[in-house]
Amino acid sequence: MSARERATARARATVPTQPARARATLLTRPARPGVPAVLAPRTLADSHPVLAELLRPGLRVLDAGCGPGTLTAEIARRVRPGHVVGMDASAAMIAAAERAHPPAAEPNLVFYRGDLLTCTWSAEFDLVSAARVLQWIRDPGAALRALARATRRTGRVVVLEVDHARTVWTRSPAAWRRFHRAFLQWRAASGLDNGLARRLPALCREAGLGDVEIRRRAWTVRAGDRAFFRAVGAWRLMAETRGRQVVATGHMEESERRAALEAFTDWMRGDGASQTLHETTVVASRATP
Repeated sequence: MSARERATARARATVPTQPARARATLLTRPARPGVPAVLAPRTLADSHPVLAELLRPGLRVLDAGCGPGTLTAEIARRVRPGHVVGMDASAAMIAAAERAHPPAAEPNLVFYRGDLLTCTWSAEFDLVSAARVLQWIRDPGAALRALARATRRTGRVVVLEVDHARTVWTRSPAAWRRFHRAFLQWRAASGLDNGLARRLPALCREAGLGDVEIRRRAWTVRAGDRAFFRAVGAWRLMAETRGRQVVATGHMEESERRAALEAFTDWMRGDGASQTLHETTVVASRATP
């Protein structure tokens, strides 16, 4: 990616000063230092298999909500000599991504801090991906419209979401079930849609996307599986980070959150532990000019 392209990307993706009403539409990540280790081992094959099928050399790709850039870097390697932009609203995540994937290592990849709801990308990418991002935005329809605008005519938008309400843990401890209920209540009270994964196809059509293809996956990991601690640990991380917000808003006590963390950690070490996630991936084309 040339210096001019990098400068253009920075200008279009950088978070501008916004009025309070606009900022309120995005539920930002809680502050945390560094990159959660549980995110590092992810690959497209296990975390975003549908996107992996669509990548080919030469594509221009936007990875919205790129986090620490683990999957974004893999995208860049798969589409060379095409260019990839990883964008995230968290300055800490972008800093971590740039440390882990410097330009010398991934010359066709650039990371910028940007807000999906206010970015000004316009018909510049062949493929736009947002994985597990819209679930944290109070107006997912507006986010989908932004994704559509960033996509070239006949380009494709790929959106992956998890149905939090349908996540199942075998013989999970009562303290953890209490946390999960409080987590869902907190999300709903915060204006976040716990049924977003099921509404994605309709939302895509409302955003001006066509040729909507729906892929659903029930993904089960069991104790002893290679991906078990990464997949289950992501929920433990949720209790460590988002759980503090659940407590701060009065949906549970701090002592209950700590008890849930301790019980869940013990459960993770058990031989019979398993977790099933229900995911929906939608692939759609930009149908409007």
